[in-house]
Amino acid sequence: MLRALQRSTVIIAMLLGAAAPIWAQIASSQPASMDSAFARARALVASGNGAAGRLLVDSVLAATDPASPSYADALYWHAMLASNDSDAERDYRRIVVEYALAPRAADALLQLAQLESGHGDRSSATTHLARFFNENPSHPERGRAGALLTRLLFEQNDLPRACSALRQTLAVIPDSAVEARNQLTYYAPRCTALDVSPGSRVPVSGGGGRGSPDSAGARRDTVVARAAPARYTLQVAAYGTKAEADRVVARLRARDVDARVVGSKKPFRVRIGRYTTRGNAVAAQRELRSKKVTTFVTDIEPEDK
Repeated sequence: MLRALQRSTVIIAMLLGAAAPIWAQIASSQPASMDSAFARARALVASGNGAAGRLLVDSVLAATDPASPSYADALYWHAMLASNDSDAERDYRRIVVEYALAPRAADALLQLAQLESGHGDRSSATTHLARFFNENPSHPERGRAGALLTRLLFEQNDLPRACSALRQTLAVIPDSAVEARNQLTYYAPRCTALDVSPGSRVPVSGGGGRGSPDSAGARRDTVVARAAPARYTLQVAAYGTKAEADRVVARLRARDVDARVVGSKKPFRVRIGRYTTRGNAVAAQRELRSKKVTTFVTDIEPEDK
């Protein structure tokens, strides 16, 4: 058996050595060439030859420059064909953080949220689904993402955001999708107690995030509800000058973190989000930690409201 294993190792090494120039050529050529390589890898995995399919994708990934736009594509397929959820989640998270503007970033965001939901991390899944839903108005999977977001928000008993997500998702899903609409309208009675007075709309993203709907169409599709006032926020740090605080905010926004400067004199505080409960703030704090952003929970003062 040991000899067989050694022979297999030698064969794989030979294949890698022979394939490297080919995959380097693919990685530096047109996207269609890479797509054909990924299609071949998918076919290998589907036929039960997962090791060969993953070896092919590993080779393309290794031959692709991380600074190239093609790298996010290779990383995405590396995640799609991963042998376990942990490896897939790592790759999806890397795309979301490091390649946020890549064409595959939205798909990676949705895949990441589904994995998080699958292993019980509702808070992180909710954050990623809300971002996907709000930032991708024309994505074909927006309805499915909205349905999952609605369910997770109701499970967390976050009624204002859940009802907002419900209303917006029903506006996206076509009338012909009867089963999907029936599953969603099951939650509708839980929204009847909400105040529907004008001027109290609750965005799906919550917490003052960058994905809050602001178009006329989005406002029409948002449930109006009187939300509890925000009591907590996350503070990154405090600085002696506004210029220092502004530079930190600019760096955070470049990483898709909606930060702000609070204060008209020193200390100038850099803060993220507004939350009605400490639990929501702590959940957001955990999500930011995954992006290597360290914060602490603090009360919102009158000047920050």
